Amino acid sequence: MKKILGLFFSVLMMFAASADALAGTTVGGTVDVRGRWRQNNDDLNNNRSGSVAYWEQKMNLWLDAKIAEGLSGYVELQSRGSDGFQTWGTNRGDNASNQMMFENESFNSIQFRYAYIDFMIPGTPVGIKIGHFPVILGHSIWVDTSYWGTDGLLFSSSPIKELTVGAGSFKFSETAANGNPSDTDLYVLMATYTFMPKNTAGFNLSYLARSGKAFVAGATDADRFDRSLYNFMLTADGTLDFGLGYKFEFDFQAGTLNDYASSALTDISAGGFALLLGATYGIADIVEAKFNFGYGSGDKISSADKNEGYFSFNNYGYTMVYEDIVGQKTGNSTLGAGDFGLNNTMYINFGAGVTPMKNMSAGMDIFYLMSIEENYAGQKKNIGFEVDLNFGYQIYKNLKWTFLAGYFMPGDHYETVNSTDTVKTDAAWAFEQVLSLSF
Repeated sequence: MKKILGLFFSVLMMFAASADALAGTTVGGTVDVRGRWRQNNDDLNNNRSGSVAYWEQKMNLWLDAKIAEGLSGYVELQSRGSDGFQTWGTNRGDNASNQMMFENESFNSIQFRYAYIDFMIPGTPVGIKIGHFPVILGHSIWVDTSYWGTDGLLFSSSPIKELTVGAGSFKFSETAANGNPSDTDLYVLMATYTFMPKNTAGFNLSYLARSGKAFVAGATDADRFDRSLYNFMLTADGTLDFGLGYKFEFDFQAGTLNDYASSALTDISAGGFALLLGATYGIADIVEAKFNFGYGSGDKISSADKNEGYFSFNNYGYTMVYEDIVGQKTGNSTLGAGDFGLNNTMYINFGAGVTPMKNMSAGMDIFYLMSIEENYAGQKKNIGFEVDLNFGYQIYKNLKWTFLAGYFMPGDHYETVNSTDTVKTDAAWAFEQVLSLSF
């Protein structure tokens, strides 16, 4: 791995040294150091486990080459991790009694984040992007693969200045073994139209095809599931002359989810939907007020032949504690995982931000949260409130320090099921700081 990294760094330096010959070539990167502290995030119970504190680091290196008019290439490396961050002090690789004196080996793997070619077909208004790149559709509540990118092919064109149309094929997963074939593909048709300066409307039709057995060795038909899902999307966003900004998205899903169990196929129809509304208003580039509303349908526990929950591939996060970490309560002593987007959730958000100085910013967001459907019989839908704070300080042009804090006050959605239920309704909080250097 060190030889591969050495070769890549050598290539980066070669390009940097030849910047005069390739004036459009940019070499850059970031180093991010993050500290996280969390309390009661795994069970909302002050009397049990749930406190954690740790440091992480993320590294990115990229090369953006503008080879010629209409031709470019991009390559980016990122440290390994769910979002690129590596925890300090893990994967040490030694068992010595004085191992704290040994070199820390946390950065044991670096992977390609993006690697793609972007070009225009000569003599035509058609552009092609091919390789491994981020895919973000609409306002990211349906698909957002920006953390690690997606293999894909995207055609785009602007037949007139105000209109952009595109078509793409993206590979979310692929298993090529003869005995256990499995893959997930996404096909997309899209269009955006600028109907007035700084205001656009969009249309997006996606088809998701998932077939084959689960991604585990020796999977049987009982581990197999197929999905044939359409997602129809309408979007709009922009800024009006008097300073009001807005955004809108509506997604509707239809199709089938096929589960194999005991060699019998069960067809389940899909019918989820989601709605996103947002507005911002700024005053003299110093103060900004905002309002956001999000709604994602949930699945009724009484319905066995239809799934009405909103399904997504995304990194769409709106709260620091509830959506990112805690999740909903799904049963006795059970909390669902975070990063589930808008599935079975409604939120109302009021917030404000202030920029008292050019290099300083601060903000506060208040959320009311509610589940759409109960996860088990008799469950309440009041998820609770959350307050999130943020503060950013631009120390240098290329160095920023960000502080984030979230405080989640659970509602009766998390009340105990019976006497053995360990999930309570104690408040949970999280705090993190990120020091980011770009070069």
